[in-house]
Amino acid sequence: MSVTKQAQHLGNKSVFRWVLTYVKPYRNWVLICIIASLMVAAADIWMGILIKNMVDHTNDFNKLISMALIIFCLTIVGFLSKYFITYSAARFSSRAMRDLKNSMASHLEKVPMSTMDKYHSGDLVSRLTSDSQIVQSFLQQHFFQLFYLPVVFIGALGLLLTINWKLIIASVAILPIAILITGSMSRPLQKYSEQMQDHLGRTNSIAQDTLSGIHMVKAFRLEDIMYRKYSTGMDQVLKNGILAEKKRAWMTAPGILLFSAPILFFVAYGGYLIQTGELNLGSLVIFSYLLHFIIEPLSLAPVLFAQVQETSGAAKRLQEVFLQPIEQNDHPIIPVDPAAIPVQFENVTFAYDKVNILDNVSFTLHHNKTVALVGASGSGKSTLLKLLCGFYRMEPGSGSLKVFEHSMTDWNVAEMREYLSLVSQDTTLFPVSIAENISYGRIHAKRDEIIAAAKAANAHDFIMELPEGYETKVGERGSRLSGGQKQRIAIARAILKDAPILLLDEPTSALDTESEALVQEALENVMKDRTVLVIAHRLSTIKDADEVLVLEQGHIVERGTHYDLLAQGGVYTRLYHKQFATDEQRLLAAEGVS
Repeated sequence: MSVTKQAQHLGNKSVFRWVLTYVKPYRNWVLICIIASLMVAAADIWMGILIKNMVDHTNDFNKLISMALIIFCLTIVGFLSKYFITYSAARFSSRAMRDLKNSMASHLEKVPMSTMDKYHSGDLVSRLTSDSQIVQSFLQQHFFQLFYLPVVFIGALGLLLTINWKLIIASVAILPIAILITGSMSRPLQKYSEQMQDHLGRTNSIAQDTLSGIHMVKAFRLEDIMYRKYSTGMDQVLKNGILAEKKRAWMTAPGILLFSAPILFFVAYGGYLIQTGELNLGSLVIFSYLLHFIIEPLSLAPVLFAQVQETSGAAKRLQEVFLQPIEQNDHPIIPVDPAAIPVQFENVTFAYDKVNILDNVSFTLHHNKTVALVGASGSGKSTLLKLLCGFYRMEPGSGSLKVFEHSMTDWNVAEMREYLSLVSQDTTLFPVSIAENISYGRIHAKRDEIIAAAKAANAHDFIMELPEGYETKVGERGSRLSGGQKQRIAIARAILKDAPILLLDEPTSALDTESEALVQEALENVMKDRTVLVIAHRLSTIKDADEVLVLEQGHIVERGTHYDLLAQGGVYTRLYHKQFATDEQRLLAAEGVS
């Protein structure tokens, strides 16, 4: 099934049918829960019949003893059944939610960056935790009631109708009206639940942003601003939570009526029927016992309906994630011809949110050649790298992007990325050891291969100076390391991957002079005998490039070598004097270029 059809199929399912697809693998535990629920219902009804018979045979001691033993056995059965209800519900609900969370995490990893940009990570974490917990709580605590309450209600009602239909009708006559009232009152609960979870997701995002950027928050004295944002978000969560509880509170009045009105009618009319001889003591006793099993399901129905609405709101937020299309991963693996041209952009046009970022861009990246991209901020340089990585999809008719002479639309995107190594200015390290971070370049690399990559990246010396060497934990996003150290670990990761195409996104732009020199030397090591596409920051990188592409507002306005472009006296020359000449003019002068 294609991604689009799969999304449509998923969208056509009700949220509860969708949730139950995760419950289905644990159908045996679901069946145990249902059977146990039915056994409890049967035991409750049977016990009522036995109590009536005991009242009718108070003079027969032997019958009283036998019925008392049966009641004792039914009590044991009810106790064991309730145990199995609790245990089995916990088993299938926790496992179903584990599978749903795993599936959601797997799905998110395959969602294109263009989709991920629409969500904040804090909101997605809230869906994984808070929303899934609401769904699990319903399955664990209320699922069995969907079977127990109807069965015990029908059983009790049928039995009471055979005893005295007038009394039972008189007792429950007001209940349908109360149910209609509470049902209409509970409808807004799904909306309030969705709004509360949305605000909770946004509030979690604010908290995550604050904690991850705590250095900047403190440096710019943003504590009060971030606190107010968080507090305002929590106020919205509280507001929606109170609205939901207010609705539930209003629903308690009909609930009290559900409990009290039938009892009042039963006492009044039941006493009259005994006086007229239409009802005996045994029938009155079973009526008083079974009436509870009529009132309880009807009184719990609005509450259960409210729980369904709230769970539906949480499940809808979870399902929304799965409705997002994933990257193409169903294409067969493409055999790569080593002699094929690595990268070809042909009349590529790309727009983001209907704003053109690239317009008819064409260039070719040949084997073991370096192409440097230069241009002002927003000219489209990073977008070219993101398209090549498959982070964004090109619309049909917007040009062609080929990797090893195969169109991007033919590639399994994850497989295609095996041929790319990316080193970005925004270095991403995970809160594990240095060795493990480097090994993510090639998961099963040996320790000596990791060390060799670190040496080539000028990282080995500083790693060995750390107390735990390669086993040193780098902290969240590498917070325990300097910018230059993080960048060299990222370069070691790229070296270890040993991909034929290297993508460099201004990897030295945020470093000090000393760190930049070490990182630049590491980059020169990794660039040897590789096909390189680099967003250039250092003039030395541009000077050594086989071709320089000058981008302006999504167009390639000039192309050629560094010296050719300087001789033209155009856009590149202006960029050179503005961005590069200050630091490198003496170097150029030494080369004989004015």
